[in-house]
Amino acid sequence: MGIKYLDAKRLRVILMGGGKWVIKHEDILNELNVYPVPDGDTGSNMSMTLNSMITELEKETNEKTSMEEIIGVVEEAVLMGARGNSGTILSQVITGFLKGVGNKIKLLPVDVAEAFVKAKETAYGAVSEPVEGTMLTVIRKIADKAVEIAPKMDDLMTFLKEITEEADKAVKETPELLPKLKEAGVVDAGGKGLFYLFEGFYKVATELNLLSELQKAQVKENEFDKTIANIDHDPESIHFQYCTEFIILNGQFDTEEYKRRVLELGDSAVFAQTSKKFKTHIHTNHPGKAMEIALEYGPLEKMKIENMKLQHDNLQIFSEKDEAKLFKNNKVNKTENAYIILADSENLKDEFLKEGADVVILGGQSKNPSVQEILEAISKVDRNNIYILPNNKNVITTAKLAAEKSGKNVIVYETKTMLEGYYCIKNKGDGIEEVKNSANRNYSIEITKAVRDTKVDNITIEKDNYIGLINGKIKYVNKKLKGLTEEILNQLVTLNTVTAVIVEGNEKDEETKQLISNKLKNVKVKYINGEQENYYYYIYIENKDPNMPEIAIVTDSVSDLSKEDIEGLPIKIVPLKIDINGEVFKDGEEISKTEFWKEMTEKELEIKTSQPSPQEFLNAYNRLFEKGYKKIISIHPSAKFSGTLQAARVGRSLTNRENDIELIDSTGASLLEGFLAIEAAKKSVKRENYGEIINWVNTFKYKGKLLIIVPDLKYLERGGRIGKASSVIAGALQLKPILTVSQGEITVEKKVLGERNAQKYIEKYIKDESKKQSLIVFTGWGGGPEELESIVKIHSEIGESPKISFPILNRQVGAVIGAHAGPVYGVFIFPRLS
Repeated sequence: MGIKYLDAKRLRVILMGGGKWVIKHEDILNELNVYPVPDGDTGSNMSMTLNSMITELEKETNEKTSMEEIIGVVEEAVLMGARGNSGTILSQVITGFLKGVGNKIKLLPVDVAEAFVKAKETAYGAVSEPVEGTMLTVIRKIADKAVEIAPKMDDLMTFLKEITEEADKAVKETPELLPKLKEAGVVDAGGKGLFYLFEGFYKVATELNLLSELQKAQVKENEFDKTIANIDHDPESIHFQYCTEFIILNGQFDTEEYKRRVLELGDSAVFAQTSKKFKTHIHTNHPGKAMEIALEYGPLEKMKIENMKLQHDNLQIFSEKDEAKLFKNNKVNKTENAYIILADSENLKDEFLKEGADVVILGGQSKNPSVQEILEAISKVDRNNIYILPNNKNVITTAKLAAEKSGKNVIVYETKTMLEGYYCIKNKGDGIEEVKNSANRNYSIEITKAVRDTKVDNITIEKDNYIGLINGKIKYVNKKLKGLTEEILNQLVTLNTVTAVIVEGNEKDEETKQLISNKLKNVKVKYINGEQENYYYYIYIENKDPNMPEIAIVTDSVSDLSKEDIEGLPIKIVPLKIDINGEVFKDGEEISKTEFWKEMTEKELEIKTSQPSPQEFLNAYNRLFEKGYKKIISIHPSAKFSGTLQAARVGRSLTNRENDIELIDSTGASLLEGFLAIEAAKKSVKRENYGEIINWVNTFKYKGKLLIIVPDLKYLERGGRIGKASSVIAGALQLKPILTVSQGEITVEKKVLGERNAQKYIEKYIKDESKKQSLIVFTGWGGGPEELESIVKIHSEIGESPKISFPILNRQVGAVIGAHAGPVYGVFIFPRLS
């Protein structure tokens, strides 16, 4: 029996099946990879991209999930997980297809054909200079074939079979369209990967008995959004003996009536609900009665009853109420810095973990952590630097004592409020010093009610007055919550305010909430339901530097710029990814250059690199706009040997501010790219206009010169950039290539006999050029002591002179060059700026 249409259930299954079929062929695709970068990672990039999709589909959806929900999950997953040139284009193929699906819930062959056309258009639109003979050609021919045959088709399986055959045919033709493929004797790896995806679609729909398997599929158990809250189990306060939990397998009933009936049986109740289930936690003396009531609303599962008095009689060591709880982030932190932060509510704890805190200490009012508890938190992380964010002035001293006792490099950043800590965690990528400087312009507001009469700094306060603390100090008082909030916002929200965070406490006031919304209508606002006790609101006002430039510069870690290079400049560096034997690190953030070169030179490891995902660029652009920048210039390595610019282009397309972001191909890499970013940033600080800076970069990028020496050719051989025979011959003859960048491609400048002659060539080149014009020269190296010694020797032989300056000496270059060329050293030459 044929299949007439594709619905949400079938789409979910074929997407997972197709993705897994590609992953199965990862190694084959890696071996095929020739264009655009011969580094053997097309299969890996496509597999990782698809694995992100599969993981999210398995975690977030089931066979009852709607088409709209599946589209949402997949679009986000492939965008977030896109890796490499091939992964990015693949993500756009899938995204385009889903856009083509639109609001349809059943897709006939003609509908699928329309979606393929949208996939083709989206993929081509993501590439600045589309190249035929790649997966673009394959999706184009698939779309054309689909449009041709769909009107005659009423069987989806026959349709899929012909489409898969067309994909196979298109892949086999790629060498005729792309000379590099024909030269290498292979088909395009990305195109082949796309074929495997479609072949997987067809196999899942036929060989794996799609319809019967869907009928047998079990509904996955939904996870509840919240864990059971912190409940008082102190034996002295236990009035109801049995801690009782269960889940009603029904989410559609009168929950208020149910809660009223159950609450008559006990206290400490917590409820959590999804569309299909309702979870109950309650302390009661009659657990059987509670479950009997629940059974009236649906079947029960995961029933649990614990005798709390018996537990405390046998194991009474401490009261949970007096103890702060620790929560460790499940996400592995590979950076050198760890962050431990205090939260005063479950919801804020969740928010801090989501923003990347390594350990959250859940304390709050009357639950300030002890030295031992902070030490326990410190023991849970093993990083070079551990920052503690106390978020409470009463915890600072305790935290410092714990830091002294820990034996680790622990720094207490003296945050006094929950949102000071939140700001630090959210912006930790900027570095702690930058966060401190920015925080000096901001306001952390806490609104609560006075519990007694008092007078503070000449402010008279009566019991039950509402009071406003600004950065930990009482500054405002009012008899009305709305009046207090209005007064604070009127004075503290200005034209320089760029963002605000609003955390609402467990006591709600709709009138005040509406006031806040109105006052902040021109500001980007994040709302958090904190459910904190005693404080009606935590509000954080972020202000831009009134003297900041209007233009920010974005570059990537290929630029090899250091934190010192960009200090005081409006530059944001987006890290590339380094894959070392299957473990992925963010370049410069999760692995240092020294660590990378140690892995490269001391161990025979498989090392690959891939560009940032479009989502990472989107995040960088959005955050810069949030900070108050009006324009962005994004400068990246040559598109001929990196897909970074393409990922940036996709990220830009998602901002809704494409006209405010200029993308520039530096036509180079490393400090050729980094120098352009630094000088563009300096021009921004000098208030040069947007167009002038762009014109300067586009003109000056052709004036730089890179000359590098590769002492050992085995890494170029391993990466496929030279053949084994060439490597053996060059080694036997002691031939040393001097590499350069020309028209955006790495080429050989000169081949000389012996390494010292290669060094002399560079020395002579610089001296000869300095006779024509004044020069700026940067020296760089990567590898071990031999490479450093060699570049120092070149600098020494050239010497300082009025015509030659060396602003950057002995810069250690990073993984992007190293992963492909191995240990290197050389110079970056520019005409001196007027």
